[in-house]
Amino acid sequence: MRAKTVAIAGCGPAGLAAALLLQRDGHRVTIYERFEAAGPVGSGLMIQPTGLAVLRELGLAEEILAAGARIDRLFGRSVPSERIVLDVRYAALGDGAGHGIGIHRAALFNALHAAAVAAQIPIITGRSVASAEPTAAGARMLIFADGEPAGPFDLVVDALGTSSPLAPPTGRALAYGAFWASLDWVEGAGFDKAALEQRYVRANRMVGILPIGRPSPTDAPKATFFWSLRTDQLDAWRQAGLASWKAEVLKLWPATAPFLDQVTAPEQLTFARYAHRTLPQPAQPGLIHLGDAWHSTSPQLGQGANMALLDAYALAKALRESADLAIAPARAVALRQRHVRLYQGMSALFTPVYQSDSQALPLLRDRIAGPLSRIPPAPWILAAMVSGLIGWPLRSLGLNAQAPPDLGPALAAGTRDRPLIVFDGDCVMCSAQAQFVMRNDRARRFNLTTAQGPLGQELYRRLGLPTEDFETMLLVENGRVQSHSDAAIGIAAGLGWPWRAALVAKLIPRALRDRLYRLIARNRYRWFGRRETCWRPTPDVADRIL
Repeated sequence: MRAKTVAIAGCGPAGLAAALLLQRDGHRVTIYERFEAAGPVGSGLMIQPTGLAVLRELGLAEEILAAGARIDRLFGRSVPSERIVLDVRYAALGDGAGHGIGIHRAALFNALHAAAVAAQIPIITGRSVASAEPTAAGARMLIFADGEPAGPFDLVVDALGTSSPLAPPTGRALAYGAFWASLDWVEGAGFDKAALEQRYVRANRMVGILPIGRPSPTDAPKATFFWSLRTDQLDAWRQAGLASWKAEVLKLWPATAPFLDQVTAPEQLTFARYAHRTLPQPAQPGLIHLGDAWHSTSPQLGQGANMALLDAYALAKALRESADLAIAPARAVALRQRHVRLYQGMSALFTPVYQSDSQALPLLRDRIAGPLSRIPPAPWILAAMVSGLIGWPLRSLGLNAQAPPDLGPALAAGTRDRPLIVFDGDCVMCSAQAQFVMRNDRARRFNLTTAQGPLGQELYRRLGLPTEDFETMLLVENGRVQSHSDAAIGIAAGLGWPWRAALVAKLIPRALRDRLYRLIARNRYRWFGRRETCWRPTPDVADRIL
């Protein structure tokens, strides 16, 4: 594949991640940044399992985990009723689904920026990009605000955010924004170090505390403090003064006093504005928009940086699969479009519930939606939404929410081209299921091996599972190992329609699914019998039995 010349406009998470991924694939990348010194903008954010999967591919996951604060729960109460209206736990997703990471934007930026510098990617600062003009040869020229050009480039990546001059105006500004401040974490104040906590007054006031770890190794642990406010009330807020605002916050949530004591000047608070927008055509010849330049929403679902990281990875994957720039950008958009549309729709639906002037929506939230959210399968659905995993965005990118296990060379080779099913060869029911897969796997997608064979034994040993009493079948795909009910659902989904309909079972909490699975597994020999001889495959499928 011929190396492409790529200009990346914007030195935020989307631009830096795209630059690192494309440079590692051999492309010649240059980043252009409008500020004289590249740096982060804002306070804290949450890295979800989706974003962490991309950071893991970049070799930055351990650094991010060390810098941030583990978040296991999102919790909120309505004031003054004290009703619980938000209680989302990552544990509802089951083992291995991960957790959130509260992190300062500076820590995320520093990790990505340091990696780009180490990779010797040119970062040209003080260059404000105004347009990306097509050439007769099909390339693009960058035009800066002072009229100077740069290029030509085979591809221009727009990572300039919501107000990108490279994207046509679209969408709408949201009525509510938020003040953000980075403060010292206060021990003994009654806050959970592993939770994002919020309080709401109807839907027009919200205050929250998010642990964000340490922006640098020498810093004390920090928290992000945020307060929602209508953008058209910003001048009135400034005129009322800091003391008036602090009194309002204390009345709403007295426990925040130790954090408010640290706010001594309005300049400590940064006001952020938000927009809901989606470009109808995010890829054009020689130009692709990523992150907020393509799609932006309110921060309610906390997905901005994570979506940008996924976009960057999709572009790199598309360019690996096709060197044709008439195809690759559109392919990158196709890999992400379903997930983007899903989250844009959910943001439009849920934002008014927590940030709006509505009187009816918060009433429904507090009295109906809140209690219903604790009844299965609602906990799983809410956790999947918050984590970014709803819609299974990682699958199309070949990524995993959890770090892949060390499979060893033999297993890595055996699962490189096709997913591998490991089943109990002595079990009559399990052997029948294996034969069912072979008959219905028209795309010849799966390989199989028995748990008793050398590959199966090595895999069970590496995973720390019993090597004689097999409590679960396994599905190994793209370095990810699924077990119990997840493995059964994954196999059915891989067979295509109509078996793919088994994905509906994911709506049932994994704990309940696995309980039924274990009941059948414990009694499989007694209920279905045990084979006296090994199942022998027919010649047409023998090459798929390892």
